[in-house]
Amino acid sequence: MNKDQIRWIFFDLGETLIDESAPISESIRQFTEQAALLGYTFRPDQVQAALQEAYRKFAPFPMRSVMEAWVPSEEHRAQIKRGMTYRKNMERPFPSALTLLQSLSRQYRIGIIANQGPGTPARLETYGFSPYISVCCASAEAGMEKPDPRFFLMALEQAQCRPKQAVMIGDRIDNDIIPAKRLGMSAIWVRQGDARFQPIPAGAEAPDAICETIDEIPALFIP
Repeated sequence: MNKDQIRWIFFDLGETLIDESAPISESIRQFTEQAALLGYTFRPDQVQAALQEAYRKFAPFPMRSVMEAWVPSEEHRAQIKRGMTYRKNMERPFPSALTLLQSLSRQYRIGIIANQGPGTPARLETYGFSPYISVCCASAEAGMEKPDPRFFLMALEQAQCRPKQAVMIGDRIDNDIIPAKRLGMSAIWVRQGDARFQPIPAGAEAPDAICETIDEIPALFIP
């Protein structure tokens, strides 16, 4: 990564700036409870381990992958899903996320490229992120999602930025790092959440840097 060329820093949201561990744990609890009503006996720790394995295998939708593997009946899966609700209100910004955006925005333009449900701009406002974000591309509003390269190109076009002038920061190798690198962007992998178990690709698709948490990001950009 040539830091001198970088003008824009694009962030993912879930498990990058936003801690999704609480709603994911709640979804696992709901899954085991709804499955038990149909005679399936899964423990939450078993589901968690299966989710981590699904991430490791680059499953596009890990929870869906686990459900399809463990609940063969499509009718049962549909019934289980009807009894589940993702509790987005349980999401919280990571403690250092706001400070990170504040510090980076003094030297760089900040953007968002994220697979998110409707209402992302309003949530960013609630978190206090909005003053520091110049471009927000969220899948529900954009009508496309990562890892589709067109989604990244949309963000770059809105930023009027060439790929080599941008870096993507995210928690998923498959959704964030590989597509960004294929377009010529730099990429930083943040090993937070269950996607931390994903294998690191070799060669040109490897991340330019790896951080265990977002707390390590400022040192990569700010002297």
